[in-house]
Amino acid sequence: MSVLRLTNVADKEIVHQRCLLVTGTCDDDKAATPKEVFVAVSIQDAFSKASDPQNWPVAARYKSYDFRCLLMLQPGPNIADFRLFHQGRVCATTKITLNYQPLLQLPPLHLAIMVAKDSPLMIDCPPVKRGAFTSAHSTLDAAVSKLRMTAYMWQALLAEEFRSLKLRRRTFRLEEQWETDTTTFSHLQCDSGETIAGSVAKVHIVRSDKTVAELRDPQVAQQNHHSRHRTSLYQYFEQALRSHGAPFTSRTRPVVAGLVLDSHFSVSQSLIVAHAAMGQTKPTGLSLGMFGSHLTCSWPRFLEEIPACLMDANPTGDTFANDHGRCPTLQAACSYGQGSFLTQVAQAFGASRDTDFVYGKKVDEWRQRFIDISSSPASRFAGLSLRDALKLSMMDHFRVPLDERVTPSERESPVSVRCVLDSKYNRFLEAKCLAGIALVRFKDRKGQITEQFDYYYLDASADSIQPPAVHQIVIDEEGLEKTHDNRKKRGLEVIGMNGNIYTISNVWPLLADQPFVKVPGTSLVLSKRSVKAREAGLKHGLCRWATLLKRKYGDGNATRLAYANRIDLRVGVIMDGVVVYFSDGTKCNCGPANQTPLGGHQARDRTLSQGESLDIRQVSIASNRSGWGGGLIGCRVTLASGAAWGAINAPKEHVQHLMAQPDERIIGFYGRSDISNGFTVEFGIITAPKSVVDGEDGLPRQIYDMPELQNVNDPGSDDEDDEDDEDHDDEDEGDEDEDMDN
Repeated sequence: MSVLRLTNVADKEIVHQRCLLVTGTCDDDKAATPKEVFVAVSIQDAFSKASDPQNWPVAARYKSYDFRCLLMLQPGPNIADFRLFHQGRVCATTKITLNYQPLLQLPPLHLAIMVAKDSPLMIDCPPVKRGAFTSAHSTLDAAVSKLRMTAYMWQALLAEEFRSLKLRRRTFRLEEQWETDTTTFSHLQCDSGETIAGSVAKVHIVRSDKTVAELRDPQVAQQNHHSRHRTSLYQYFEQALRSHGAPFTSRTRPVVAGLVLDSHFSVSQSLIVAHAAMGQTKPTGLSLGMFGSHLTCSWPRFLEEIPACLMDANPTGDTFANDHGRCPTLQAACSYGQGSFLTQVAQAFGASRDTDFVYGKKVDEWRQRFIDISSSPASRFAGLSLRDALKLSMMDHFRVPLDERVTPSERESPVSVRCVLDSKYNRFLEAKCLAGIALVRFKDRKGQITEQFDYYYLDASADSIQPPAVHQIVIDEEGLEKTHDNRKKRGLEVIGMNGNIYTISNVWPLLADQPFVKVPGTSLVLSKRSVKAREAGLKHGLCRWATLLKRKYGDGNATRLAYANRIDLRVGVIMDGVVVYFSDGTKCNCGPANQTPLGGHQARDRTLSQGESLDIRQVSIASNRSGWGGGLIGCRVTLASGAAWGAINAPKEHVQHLMAQPDERIIGFYGRSDISNGFTVEFGIITAPKSVVDGEDGLPRQIYDMPELQNVNDPGSDDEDDEDDEDHDDEDEGDEDEDMDN
């Protein structure tokens, strides 16, 4: 007899959810077609009460059978008996014990169905689903059972996704009460009017003060793009919950999965009315993820219906809502409806709105999460991202034993990254987050990951996760000029344990933020100092720039250097920028490289001899809070000979002088400018030891290839992004999500 193995659970494992997704496999040299094979699962609880066997389809692959199934557990130990049947004969078995320990001290997810005050208490159901005789899939009772079963499927799915991300098996619990247990077909098979009761997810029926006509008003339909009231249904649902009272009071900070019962597909208008796919988190109030019932008839009512509903290829017909063209069949309607609703609920918990994947968009992927029938194994589905998983793991709803208590400051802490120098002037990046650093990624200029370092888990058997709150990212100084020459981008992404993120498309400007620059492969250290505008007031972002006063000739020959033979200070009412011209006929804008500074009535330039180009004594910069555009307002350059040019535009108390030390020479400029208009908001000097500059060999040749000493916004370089695109946390929790595809 073949050996049946379970691949995602272990014997005597402790779980904290009622619904558990289990995967397994069975080796067999003569794997048959999947129609001849199925897995039957029965469960015996702590009181020796056994459930009816649940049958699940099997995928026949090369020399193996693979399967997925859902288990409904009872508190305490559960003995799960798995039997693989082939042509009516048991060919493999296994038993495991699973200990279900509900965490009743954690807040639950609440389920609610909103009905109009004159609702007929029916949902849309096509003839192919209901047939000519039954309303089993279209009544309020059916909607309650379907929402309940769907919520348990969500619970199992999220737990498995957390497990696959190595964040331990964690998920939300559901608010439960003692009533008829509709999660299995057996509750419909009782004799003598007996009912099977149990502790099951409670579904609140919430009455709205709106009529069916008001809820189905096209002007409040979310998918009516000509309406200005597309968020009104969300507000109606919120009001109905508040009017209902406990447990939907802001004081308890409930998270609610809400279904609108009276959703309807209007054939004449070709519009789904009384439907909105929206999710919004309110950490100090009521959080709601809502969806319409227009696809609910395709959902399963109990465990036995899950495979049938996810494999029902019957067409939905012309009178059924083919939502966004993704519901041509009942199996597609089931996948899209359940998955899209979960997307809104996840956003109510606090997941991000900018993920590329929405649950349920791909019918096959959603189905394969719960039943395995494909001939080839699927890779990990594009579901919950690591960032969202980390964010949710900070919530009380998703805590598991041994988790440390999360403080508000840790939950909200941003991720910061800065360049730091050690005592030997070696540079490294330092990432900080109070919640801890979960992951560090480097990316190439196309956004592809080149290196990744994970810190958010220790190992599979670790009792707790203890990521570093401060992490040092070492920079390869010696390989810098070899692997990142010609100013190539190297993106950086750092994710905190709270899901907050820091991203920058080009890491090299970070290395220029320190007052020192170490030249790779040498002991030479350059100094930097600058003047910054007191008040930026910018709306379009900044670009960083730098230029040396010598550069390689235009032909790239490192043995020949062009010197700065003219410096043009473009000053009018403010400091527009600086242009440095070189003896080989090239130039460099000290600002956005594709913009020539306009300047004004005080713009001045001066031609320099080769000796004067490295004999600048002082650069005077004026900064004033009242400056137009918020940038610097004046600049004057003074040579060692005393010759000076430029304009200041400010009293002396607003002027700062940038000077080289007696043993230094000014060898370049650097700063930041408004990316839209080029106005200068920071201007600085780069200095080097005079003994090196005036020495026989001069400055090391590799200095002219260092990205942080060049205008990385030069159109001739590989950099296509002029903007300083640091992103510390791109969430906007206060905005309501409109249509899930918008």
